[in-house]
Amino acid sequence: MNGRFSRLEVEKQSTETEAVLSPVALGNVIRTAESDMGSAAEAFHSGQFESALQMYTKALGKQQSLLPAWVGQVQMLVELSEYTEARLWSDKALELFRNNGELLAAKARACLYQGDQTAASQCSDASLESPGCSPLRWQARGELQLSRGQPRARDCFDKALADPAADWFDRIIVARAYLRFRKGTPALECAQAALILRPGHAYCWYVLGECQESVGWLGQAAVSYARASDLSHNLPAAKSAMKRLANESWTGRLGRRFGGLFKR
Repeated sequence: MNGRFSRLEVEKQSTETEAVLSPVALGNVIRTAESDMGSAAEAFHSGQFESALQMYTKALGKQQSLLPAWVGQVQMLVELSEYTEARLWSDKALELFRNNGELLAAKARACLYQGDQTAASQCSDASLESPGCSPLRWQARGELQLSRGQPRARDCFDKALADPAADWFDRIIVARAYLRFRKGTPALECAQAALILRPGHAYCWYVLGECQESVGWLGQAAVSYARASDLSHNLPAAKSAMKRLANESWTGRLGRRFGGLFKR
């Protein structure tokens, strides 16, 4: 296989090779699959999708039966717009965990953004019919409904957020889903709800800024981006957004000035 998918396989093999070498002999701290999963979740929750993908891969190198790591890899590939490889990876995972609702929901998202509505719908249906429940299954369903312009998308997202396993970050996920489909107002509501739960989290402020910008609140967006940048130095997108807004503001002022001259 080509591209990122083959590199993930190489990374997995490299991790397995490293496991043979004793980290104790090298004087290093032993990293377990669980610690890799913790690092992956932290990176995901900070919007660092590439780093999260690498940590999920490392976790799988240590423990191939770790279902959340498989799901996480598919999710990160979708976030990185690697839709074809996300679909390939989900198929590989489903060979081990047949008819798993989480994997089917993750695959539904990959199919949706790849442009295969039929497969996305089939995977989403199967994920909801499989045993168990989770926010991810209804999030995927909501995104599918948004792509079709269906008003029931909000019902799906409400079910996702009402799930016992839902937390602050699920509100961020829903906010970003709304943003993908240019639904700024409900996105803003979700981001604000997430911020109430995690007021000191940099990525919350960054996504809030994106939502505020989407509805035209540029001044407030600039403040949110600045807050995100202050809270974390590992969020370069916040600084980039601040510079972009500043440039747009300067260009707008310049345009108005020259426009006034031409009108005289």
